[in-house]
Amino acid sequence: MASVVSSRLKEQDLPQPSQRTTSEVEFFDRMVAEHGDYDVLSEGAYSRLLQVFRRWIEPRAGERAIDLGCGTGAFTRRLRPFGLALQGMDVSPKSVELANETATSESYICGDITATNLPPASYDIVIYSGVLHHFATREARAKVLVEGYRLLSPGGRLFAYDPNSHSPSMWLYRDPRSPFFSAEGKTENEVLLKKRDLVDELRAAGFAEIDVRGVSGITYKWVAGRFARMALSIYNVYEHAMRFSPFENRLGTFLITVAKKGL
Repeated sequence: MASVVSSRLKEQDLPQPSQRTTSEVEFFDRMVAEHGDYDVLSEGAYSRLLQVFRRWIEPRAGERAIDLGCGTGAFTRRLRPFGLALQGMDVSPKSVELANETATSESYICGDITATNLPPASYDIVIYSGVLHHFATREARAKVLVEGYRLLSPGGRLFAYDPNSHSPSMWLYRDPRSPFFSAEGKTENEVLLKKRDLVDELRAAGFAEIDVRGVSGITYKWVAGRFARMALSIYNVYEHAMRFSPFENRLGTFLITVAKKGL
């Protein structure tokens, strides 16, 4: 079993957040304090994501993997069956504390994913589980992706999932232009992402064999906002229907991103 980081993080060990990340730290620290584990997707959603992860990343037991922006480890811990040497990093101290309380074969550290201070080429797989959309500008995402590229060994793979700006349901819920827009449970830095932007940004960071696809079947068990919760069952039905639609690649609620670092 990997050693577990003490839940009592020392002040000098914590990352010094930038102005951009300060609000993110406050938001997720508060979410953990009020709600505990930040784990909002359904088990069916995780099953769908893990299915895609297995097929597109082809993980092998013993490979080193890090989930950058792991939160409380909701996705990270579901990777245990693959037998990876797992680690997670997040800027929220309370999220990391909670993640380490339930860690078994994995460990979690507090840090800034734009500048991790981890050794180069030290991982075979870099994962961004719903975190790239927390960087609102191309410049901000570029820092994250360049750092992920640095951490990967030659031939290493990247896997990410984020809300799709072309998804009708995501647009209605999270686009400020929507008449049904809800800011509840949303940080000020969150944006919906476009496929073409991700492809361009990954290419600029040095990645090759880039593939970004829309995927549906990502249902939720909880969302912030009373009206959003009232519509949740309708959304979940829509997600299942969209999964078998010929429009899934374009309109799928989440964008799944995979890419490789050259040899």
